[in-house]
Amino acid sequence: MLQPAPERIAEARRLVTAAAGRCTAMRVSVLAILLASPRPLSHPDILAALGDGIDRVTVYRVLDWLTEQALAHKLAGDDRVWRFAAAAATPHRHAHFHCSHCGRFFCLEQMSTELPVFLPAGFRAQQLEITIKGLCADCCQSG
Repeated sequence: MLQPAPERIAEARRLVTAAAGRCTAMRVSVLAILLASPRPLSHPDILAALGDGIDRVTVYRVLDWLTEQALAHKLAGDDRVWRFAAAAATPHRHAHFHCSHCGRFFCLEQMSTELPVFLPAGFRAQQLEITIKGLCADCCQSG
C-alpha cells in the first residue's frame, strides 16, 4: 500500500477544495496517490495503493470527477486500460512514453504538447496527446 507523504495529502486537499468540490477523504486519497506517483497508474494500481476494503466503483467515480475537474488526466494504453496521472496545478501539456514490453507509462515533462498546431482551415484543436511507444530503460537493459 502506497502512503503518500503528508505534503502530498495537503496538496491534494488544497486542489480538491480549489476545484469547488466536496473534499471527501476518497478524493483526497486518490489524488494524493496520483501526485506521489512518478508515472500514470491504472485503476487496479490505485486500488492496490489504497489497500483492502475499498469500493472499486467509488474509485472509478473519483477518477472521473478528478478528470472532469482537470485535476487528473487519463491515457489509453494499447491494452485498453486507462491510466491516470495528476494534472496538479498546471494543465496537462506533456507527452508520454509507453513501454511495449512491460506496459508502464512515463510522463515526459520535457516534451511539450503546447497548442497551437497547424490544422486545415476551419479546424480548431482543443487538446493534443502524444504517446511515444518503445522500450523503457529497464526493458532495454534486461533484454
